[in-house]
Amino acid sequence: MKKIIIIVIALFILNNCGYTPIYSSKEKNFYIEKISKKNSSKLNSKFANNLEIFSNKNSKNIIEIEIDSVKKIETSQKDNKGDPSRFQMTIVLNMNIISENYNKTKTFSSNFNYSNDSNKFSLKQYEKEIENNLISKIVEKSIIYLSDF
Repeated sequence: MKKIIIIVIALFILNNCGYTPIYSSKEKNFYIEKISKKNSSKLNSKFANNLEIFSNKNSKNIIEIEIDSVKKIETSQKDNKGDPSRFQMTIVLNMNIISENYNKTKTFSSNFNYSNDSNKFSLKQYEKEIENNLISKIVEKSIIYLSDF
């Protein structure tokens, strides 16, 4: 009986604590009027498409963003023969945020270490998954940063 009472009280407290997931509110306090890319790479296009989703057309905080992104894949470890055994993928997003009140530059980055695979096709597929996950992490960080304005 005591366990049930404790569970009910805990659920009541957690439901009324004001916790909301970060993306549960569709009302963001910024509107991205324009996203310009320094070059027409696929990586920049993926960032632009992901950032546009979170733009709120009803917001009075209108911003323009200039993005430039870089992906690096480096060998982080080699085996006894000198062949790569582990890689590190790093994606860096440089974002210039322009508004009538401010002009700021912010850099976001994320990286991931992974093992080499003898099957090059499956390695490329895995690298695409890693790239998409890193892009999602960086977009999350940038949306949190943009929400603070």
